[in-house]
Amino acid sequence: MNKKMVTIIAALAMCTAMAGCTGSDTASSSKAETTTTTTAAAESAAPAESTADESAVTNVGTTDYDVDGDFRAFEQMKDKYEGNYLANLTGQMSNNGTKYTICIKDGKAYQALTVQGMKSYTVCPGDGKLYNVSEGTTTYSIEDFDENELKAADILFGATLDFDHAYIDTTTNVVHEYYNLDSSVSGGEGQIVYGFDGATYDLKQVVLLPEGADESSAVYFTVDSMGEADDSLLAVPDLSAYTKE
Repeated sequence: MNKKMVTIIAALAMCTAMAGCTGSDTASSSKAETTTTTTAAAESAAPAESTADESAVTNVGTTDYDVDGDFRAFEQMKDKYEGNYLANLTGQMSNNGTKYTICIKDGKAYQALTVQGMKSYTVCPGDGKLYNVSEGTTTYSIEDFDENELKAADILFGATLDFDHAYIDTTTNVVHEYYNLDSSVSGGEGQIVYGFDGATYDLKQVVLLPEGADESSAVYFTVDSMGEADDSLLAVPDLSAYTKE
């Protein structure tokens, strides 16, 4: 994990590198181009349609969501989970198969990254320290943690700014809401797209896309589960079986 939290900044940096974006490329991209690209990205990330039974596809359900209305599924999720949640995500596309666990509560944070069965995790238990642990190499390191970095660790809420627009994928009944990213947290301009079940408004997917990149280099996550934070993950880890780097 290279002594850093698995953050929005890291995800966007990976995405930008894959897209071959430069600072000047990003600066020259228009908001309209970003909106068009993120729309395509979210459409690409939506669950695949079944070709076996077209009637099943067209009858997946309907939603009362009004793209021009005042209700936003993100705001409902924010009221319920901001500052206290445990989310399990799976990467798609460029980060395909990578497992992410993120736990946020009371200014504390835990993030785990599992790639091909190899798990690394970081914990900020509220003591001003950041513990980096690799289960693969059985090593750890400890460094100071700036509380301002907590926003960057909070992938669902930490860098989300103003609402941009929404659309409904009628073939999958998924509501996509687009929000601009706080560049001071994310490390660059761009958008974050939340995909919600049109019937329940449960979060189904998250797409991170830097401005100027195309949908093929977006960072996709499907949401496997989401609930309240697990306090046991936020404690100082037992490092007795690990070697300090």
